[in-house]
Amino acid sequence: MPAILRSIAILFLTLVSSLAAFAAGVLTGSDRLPSGVMRWWGRGFIRIGGWEVRTEGLENLPAGGAILAANHQSLVDIPLFLAALPREVRFLAKRELGRIPVFGTAMAKAGNLFIDREDPKDAVHLVREAADRIDRGQMVVIFPEGTRSRDGTIGEFKPGAFYLARKKGVPLLPVLIDGGARALPRGSLLVRPSVLVVRVLPLVTGNGGSTLTRDEMAEETRKRILSARREGDHQGSGAALA
Repeated sequence: MPAILRSIAILFLTLVSSLAAFAAGVLTGSDRLPSGVMRWWGRGFIRIGGWEVRTEGLENLPAGGAILAANHQSLVDIPLFLAALPREVRFLAKRELGRIPVFGTAMAKAGNLFIDREDPKDAVHLVREAADRIDRGQMVVIFPEGTRSRDGTIGEFKPGAFYLARKKGVPLLPVLIDGGARALPRGSLLVRPSVLVVRVLPLVTGNGGSTLTRDEMAEETRKRILSARREGDHQGSGAALA
């Protein structure tokens, strides 16, 4: 299928799925069904894009809730997480994502959280909300860079994103994602061939917290992701997602 047709099909899928998730949220008053709809959207997004997905390190995921801290390359990152991981995830993302017409509302109905980085009160409220989801056994994804990379490089990690791990003492795992900058470059809606990689790395902190400060958590998480990327460049990664 030509790239332009793939892109149009993805946009159509996103609109239909968003409307379905919104309706499911209104009718049920719960985030479970909308979350299932958006997970279906993520898998469809990846399949229509024609990308191969390689996963590694799923054995590192704890049985209960956790924070997954990942680098951020592309609009494909969210559907990639939804498609690649075997369990439900929620996203703690910047407020701008929640303002996207229809899609933002659908993501909110699915239990995802949007933070206003300029409003400290909003941040405190959302930390409580995210902690509640983790207590319920869900995994919460954060993107500590705060925005998508322009060229696929991994930027500095903002320590504020690690406040939840420090404050609540929940498991924190780094996650390397790669290939998105090629698959759907920033500023473009035209899909391109790529292999998408998701590699879950061992815990930085486990249950009960850690003596690490937020700055140290950010530094250690970024260091591990950079190391995993260098290793992957030489050796390749994982097995293809069925």
